Amino acid sequence: MINADMNEYWNGDGGKKWIKFHHIMDRSLMPFGTKAIEALGLSTGERIIDIGCGCGGSAFDMAHSVGPYGHVKGIDISKPILKLARSRAELRMKPEARNSITFEHADAQNHHFVLADVDVVFSRFGVMFFDDPIAAFENIRKSLKPGGRLAFVCWKTAMNNEWIRLPLDVVAGHMPLPTPPEADEPGPFSFGDINRLKRILSSAGYSDIEIAEYEAPFKLGENINEAVSFVTQIGPVSAVISQPEVDTSTRYSIDAALHEEFSSYETKAGVNLGASTWIVTAKNP
Repeated sequence: MINADMNEYWNGDGGKKWIKFHHIMDRSLMPFGTKAIEALGLSTGERIIDIGCGCGGSAFDMAHSVGPYGHVKGIDISKPILKLARSRAELRMKPEARNSITFEHADAQNHHFVLADVDVVFSRFGVMFFDDPIAAFENIRKSLKPGGRLAFVCWKTAMNNEWIRLPLDVVAGHMPLPTPPEADEPGPFSFGDINRLKRILSSAGYSDIEIAEYEAPFKLGENINEAVSFVTQIGPVSAVISQPEVDTSTRYSIDAALHEEFSSYETKAGVNLGASTWIVTAKNP
């Protein structure tokens, strides 16, 4: 199953934080999800599974693309996040279109998918957390019809992503950073190695594997205060400074230093830093 720590995190503090900042996450992640969706070339009537669907942003977009005769099933391990996704569907989808989208609590690594049931599997930053990624992607592939398509977007390494690297560099000026996770340890940046990513998908039985780099700005906030609030409450910086051994004085110093650093990046378009991803497509033979 998915990493037990991840399961606990997303159904606890992680889920609460994601819900709190879901408006920022949807806004900031949308360009990357849209790029991966474009790679699919969706048609009306297609059936889709959205893995790690979060609060439903990409699922809503795809539901509009496949129309009332298609269907999008969003799955996620976080019950609190799914609750918000369902409530958003009630608000965002016209009554006659609501049957075209559903949300289900499931772990894609061991969920019993209906075999050869869907045309497309999609994910926006939701497939990097499996304990056994080969087994997970093999299980996911079984849900695809012959010739069915997989598309997802995932982060390159943390060091390739300025929106992660720069805030952590600021923190490092005030306290030692913990040892980084191993490159293949489940987590948001575990697919940074393109060769490992190709091996995983090939071993899981996929064909026509294509991986393309895609870079775009990541919007941390509309202003400096929102950007600092965001990075100190969700993501790697939050994980470091929330440790019990970090005293209040150090946290205040880091907060002030982040305000100063982000002042160099604030424009009328907000606070934007560079982000680097892989857009991945493949097929079920």
